[in-house]
Amino acid sequence: MDVTLAPEHQELLRHVTETLDDELAPLIRRMADRPRHGADPDNAAIRAMVWQALTEMGALRLNQSPAPGDRRGLSGLAVLAERLGEVLYQGPLLDTVLTSEALLRCAPGPGRDRFLKEIAAGASVAAAVRDGAVRPYDAPLATGTTGDTVSAERRFVAFAAEADWLLIPGLTADGTRRTALVRRDDPTVHLRRHEELGRGELYAVRLADTPVTAWLAPVEDPEATWQELIASARTLQAAYLVGLARGALRLGTDRLKERRQFGGALARQQSPAFLLARLATRIDAARLLTRQAAWEADTDRDHRLTAGQALAMAATLARDTGRDVLHLHGAHGMTDASDAQLFFRRAAVESLALGSPARVRADVLPLLMARRPAD
Repeated sequence: MDVTLAPEHQELLRHVTETLDDELAPLIRRMADRPRHGADPDNAAIRAMVWQALTEMGALRLNQSPAPGDRRGLSGLAVLAERLGEVLYQGPLLDTVLTSEALLRCAPGPGRDRFLKEIAAGASVAAAVRDGAVRPYDAPLATGTTGDTVSAERRFVAFAAEADWLLIPGLTADGTRRTALVRRDDPTVHLRRHEELGRGELYAVRLADTPVTAWLAPVEDPEATWQELIASARTLQAAYLVGLARGALRLGTDRLKERRQFGGALARQQSPAFLLARLATRIDAARLLTRQAAWEADTDRDHRLTAGQALAMAATLARDTGRDVLHLHGAHGMTDASDAQLFFRRAAVESLALGSPARVRADVLPLLMARRPAD
């Protein structure tokens, strides 16, 4: 396996780093924070500006291509996700590109092509796949008598209020797995924002006989296709968490260079220096495992096991790094003026977005046992 970034991925990393540069990063970190009621106009403007910048740089077209086989694939998206995690980006971009991937696996047609063009032009999608359970995508989904409406409740849907579309997967009463694409602004869609630790954009969503704009029907085996999409979601979330840990580590390193104790920089003392070194080593290991999962997907290998392992490792790493960097900041790190508490809080929430590390490992355990050599 070669995890060296391909030239096009190196160019992508350079481009996204320039777009989300160090001057813009502090604003991006704060753009999800807002009052308990209503929206902050300044944050809303920053969110719109970042979304436009990502759209113009082609982030929503990374997994779309005019010719079969001519795609940057999951490796390119993982590069993007890692940088997004490093600046603590909060938005529906990763859900949108995964929806685009799901559409590409459906039969070609005017409806599918129209949605792909809308996404490439900047339309956003919020996917209802966060629930903390092992298989949140198996939640109940009730269809109307004519099959063109859907009713469902989802506890945690990220960025639902700012998305143009909602992607709602689930199981119908007869045990069939179906995925509906509905308009977010339909009157039958009801949203309630959670007040949670990460101060992010998590909503409880209730659909009451909501018209279905499109049913996503994969060309191949729906169960296998959905499992592949979940593995891709885990890979991108792992990359995001690796980036989050890297951003927190950088913040902690800068802080130790500033703090002075016993007449010298705190970074010169062995204990904090060794702590940072251990975290840096773990970040490299998690990045390599995440890149392996993306490489397996791009080379048509089964990446479900590696994706689950990468997410479990990255989730644990993000929480540990956020905690340790907060400690290194001292009391200042717990104040609103410090970004250390932002990394800590976001890591606590994002590490559970697709299930806790223990639940993710339990979900992929049968895949690991299947690879075990026979006695």
